[in-house]
Amino acid sequence: MKFNVLRSLLIPWFVFFILAVTGLVVSAVKWHLHLPDNRFIPPALGLGALCCVLLNLSTLSRAGIWLAYTLPFEVRRNSRPWLWRAVFAVVIAGIFYLLGQLPWTPLIWQAAVIPAVFTICLFVAVRSLMGPILKWSSTMSLSRTMALLLSLPVFLFVPLVAFFVGQNIVSAYRASRPDLTVAAAIVRPPPATADSEGAAAPPAETKDVPNTPAAKRAQSLREIAEAGRPCAEESREIQKALEPGNSEEIVYWAVKAVKCAEMKSVVALPKLVRVMQEHPSTKVRAAAILAMPKFGTENVRQVSYLLVKRLSEKEPAEVIEAAAQVLSRLPEDERKGAVNRLKSLLDSPRASTTAAKALIQNFKQDTVVAEFVAANLETSPPARERAVAMICLLPKTTRGVAEAHIQQVVAALKTGADSEPAMQALECLGQTGFQAIRQEVLQPQNLDRPVAARALAEMDVKQSTQEALETADACARDSNDEVRHWCSQSLGKLGAQALPKILDLLKSSDSHLKDAGKNALNFFDDPSAKGELERIRADNSGWMANQRKLQIARAIDTALIKIEKDRFDQSESAEPAAETAPATETAPAETRSE
Repeated sequence: MKFNVLRSLLIPWFVFFILAVTGLVVSAVKWHLHLPDNRFIPPALGLGALCCVLLNLSTLSRAGIWLAYTLPFEVRRNSRPWLWRAVFAVVIAGIFYLLGQLPWTPLIWQAAVIPAVFTICLFVAVRSLMGPILKWSSTMSLSRTMALLLSLPVFLFVPLVAFFVGQNIVSAYRASRPDLTVAAAIVRPPPATADSEGAAAPPAETKDVPNTPAAKRAQSLREIAEAGRPCAEESREIQKALEPGNSEEIVYWAVKAVKCAEMKSVVALPKLVRVMQEHPSTKVRAAAILAMPKFGTENVRQVSYLLVKRLSEKEPAEVIEAAAQVLSRLPEDERKGAVNRLKSLLDSPRASTTAAKALIQNFKQDTVVAEFVAANLETSPPARERAVAMICLLPKTTRGVAEAHIQQVVAALKTGADSEPAMQALECLGQTGFQAIRQEVLQPQNLDRPVAARALAEMDVKQSTQEALETADACARDSNDEVRHWCSQSLGKLGAQALPKILDLLKSSDSHLKDAGKNALNFFDDPSAKGELERIRADNSGWMANQRKLQIARAIDTALIKIEKDRFDQSESAEPAAETAPATETAPAETRSE
């Protein structure tokens, strides 16, 4: 049989191509390797290509000086048709690739048709180019060397196309199995195990304690305060630490340790008062106030006028709250003075919310705050903002005073962010607040529509399911990008009942509506809809699914991933809580010291 140098050159590369594609697909499917990022793939392909080059060198050595006589007669006579055939093969491959990008093309096209066509076109093109190369090389003095050098750029396409085909098949396989995407997204940390020597895993990182005398003293006082036992022996050390000039940690833990120490009120109370008045730390001053009831009501009454002075807009909120808490335990006269002082703070830009909180929680003066809210919602913006910030502090039975002024509450919104006091007030007003925002979304009067749409997205829309569903679905199709974004977010938060509306958006031919549907699924978190989501994904995936259906399946994946991650996070956070129940600190019984 006549020796065919062209066939002998191509066979090693064809075998290498098939093995490379098979290896890439099997490794990616079986071991879940990510082809573009795997560092072992280039060396493996390079080694295979080197073996093919060595075999080609052996083939060219066998051909010797008779290189041209081993070629087909037609290429020796006229090589131009061979070159055109190579170009035609490349064009055919490009056409089939572009057809695969059409939205109606099924996934099997990516997995089977494109790999088969690319394989055929690749070797038709390589063979068609190698014929003229060998013919031209045979006319040169170093024919075999020239043939080898000129063939290398052509054969270089073999590993490149092998990688492309392998990645195409793997991508199609993963697209046909969207459940793999969800499983890969839930990354569970490995359980803590002992090391090779049998030692336990290292404990969680703890903050280093500075090795200084002050730090050691603060740590010692902290251990005393947290021991939960009488500490009469350490009373003198605690008493010495109760000085305003000491550091924050020392004084704070000394104040905390007062509850277990044996100290006379004539000694301890003056020290606590000095700390309350002079120490620069808000935390320490508040702790000093809260430690005073240990020494009995009558003793605290003697310094009550100093506590009332703490009810000032110059004081931090933590100090005001601590003073109000202690004053609320005193007899009526002291309580009345504190209430009057707090009433005067309701008009303070800085301390109004703190004063309202103290009046309601400590002194049960709901009516006073409710009257202030009702009187100030119709006034100037600064006073209205203070009144709005107090609405959530009121008991549910008293919040009705704000419902008559709901438009003023809505008008106080600036951006619709959930951190705004007006937004929190609307949430606290429940159905009334929802209806006010819904009306602004449908027919804006007090707000820009994007602000109203954001406010709707920030609210708990599940309280008014049907109305919220209709409103969110309508404005999710709005022409304004910002409105669509926020309203589709509301649609996603509604969960299972909104799924048909979200699917309508995903199936739309309008790219803006498709994006709205995808955005809705980013906020979809309804575990009860998991089965329906999986059914929809199955209907829109598989080898016969086209690009449009696959886009829906991928969008559904985002909701399933969110549900799985939230479920996993909840189970992780529940495990430590189940192991140890947190201890609750109770206020010490009020005792009178000698």
